[in-house]
Amino acid sequence: MSGYEIALSFAGEDRAYVEMVARFLQSHNVPFFYDAYSDVDLWGKDLYTHLIEVYSKAERYVVMFISRHYAEKVWTNHERRAAQSRALTERGEYILPVRFDDTAVEGLLPTVSYLDARRISPEVLASKILEKLGRPIILSKASALPAPHSPPLTGEVTFDYSSHDGRFEIGHAELAFESRWTRASNWNIYCYNDAPSIRGVAVAPVGADFSSLADVSALDFTSRTRCPAVGQFVVLQNTKGFFALLRVESIGDTTRGDHSDELRFRYWIRPDGGSDFSNETG
Repeated sequence: MSGYEIALSFAGEDRAYVEMVARFLQSHNVPFFYDAYSDVDLWGKDLYTHLIEVYSKAERYVVMFISRHYAEKVWTNHERRAAQSRALTERGEYILPVRFDDTAVEGLLPTVSYLDARRISPEVLASKILEKLGRPIILSKASALPAPHSPPLTGEVTFDYSSHDGRFEIGHAELAFESRWTRASNWNIYCYNDAPSIRGVAVAPVGADFSSLADVSALDFTSRTRCPAVGQFVVLQNTKGFFALLRVESIGDTTRGDHSDELRFRYWIRPDGGSDFSNETG
């Protein structure tokens, strides 16, 4: 067996939806294959041989995301054939089809029951996968959900830090940073390095501007938590070695008369691995 309970097979054009399914499964500790989470393991391998192993030897199921793109690609057809070779020997279901459209796929009978991604969200689909595995979501902690997420490498986000354990993820893949926050006041807020993707958290001195952030790696990352104020910069380093710069824009605190526990911050992620943010604007 491959060591994966589930293997996800999809075309790159459909990645945005599948990525959200993967994040949900990851938050519930399901051993599954998703290429973006396995890039280091795949590095240097003969993919033709290795993907046969993955898609023909998943412990439970292959979830096949069908679309016209899926039917056209060489590699997805390779994955499909590997999965179908295993399905021939199974007494129960092995391939779980999910459709983005009505494209016919070679070897997949039209009578096979499928789920329709046009009608259900990625989170609902992931919860159904968990049910299929015998892990209905009602048996999980209510907090075992992916954090809210902003994939772009720069942007502004606003969220309720009293929900999702104060977690909010920015970026994607190797450039992902899951920040975590808790209440301090409506002027300061605690930021933690607790998330698995985060190596350290630091704050720039009060009053620092972009011109003084030429090397954020020199800041102090040695504490688990920091307490930045409104207008202050926070620096996160993830476990891949990349840096993100966050500026706290506003903090709401219901214990001090605000309508919500709302945190707003701007952020910038350096995709080149550098630590110089002095040329950023905002």
